[in-house]
Amino acid sequence: MCSVHRTGAMTSIALMLISAEVMLAPIFGAKILFIPNNGNSHVLHFSRLAADLARLGHVTRVLAPSNARVPQFIGELGSGENFSYTTYPVDDEKPIITSRNLSAAIMRLAVSRSIWEKWTVIDDMAKVISSHLESDCVHLLDNHHIMKQVRDEGYQFAVMDSVVPHCYYAVPYSLGIPYATLSAPGAPSWLYRVPRFASFVPSVALSYTDRMSFVQRLTTFVFDPVMLFLYQNMTTTYVDRLAPDRPSLNAIQLLQRVGLYIITTF
Repeated sequence: MCSVHRTGAMTSIALMLISAEVMLAPIFGAKILFIPNNGNSHVLHFSRLAADLARLGHVTRVLAPSNARVPQFIGELGSGENFSYTTYPVDDEKPIITSRNLSAAIMRLAVSRSIWEKWTVIDDMAKVISSHLESDCVHLLDNHHIMKQVRDEGYQFAVMDSVVPHCYYAVPYSLGIPYATLSAPGAPSWLYRVPRFASFVPSVALSYTDRMSFVQRLTTFVFDPVMLFLYQNMTTTYVDRLAPDRPSLNAIQLLQRVGLYIITTF
């Protein structure tokens, strides 16, 4: 009986010591930078996540283009001790993603039955979106006040967008911090090394369902390599500019450095 009581008492003391050690262990919040692309929905998603993480004790900052719609809850929340919403000036009055011309192109893509027309529309849209978003990114990089603030505040992690990575992703890469990316369903398998057969899971851009014809499956099978080619041709200018002392990486290499840190939105 005595050994049983002694064993029980020792176990209780050990559990108390472990509990005390856990309770006294220092717990730190991370400093996280959020850089969404210029789209109202993307700015909303990033800001909501940043605000929620700030409530949990993290220090977060959102860098958003000046012409993007400021989420309503930002006005109610404001910039507090842990959460900051910062805008940088850009040229366009509205985000290119919400423009009438792009909306018309999306409708044309959705109703078209011609594979050639779909490819042409997708190519034109990609060039327009990439050009405008790259211009927005350059405005951020040229904003010396904000960029100095970003460097001085010592961020430990960044949440990025998957469009125009050769420019935006140069920011966390130059800071030497890990980063996640906001991905979309049907993202190319080579992007995040997640197995996905293009002939069975169509790209969102092609607007096909999972019940594809042979021609549609062949089209989706060819679509991924074409997108890979476009990403490979994106220059390393911004990486070389912001991180001249680090290895020069292309867009695909920057995207694949996200590792397992992937945030998916539906």
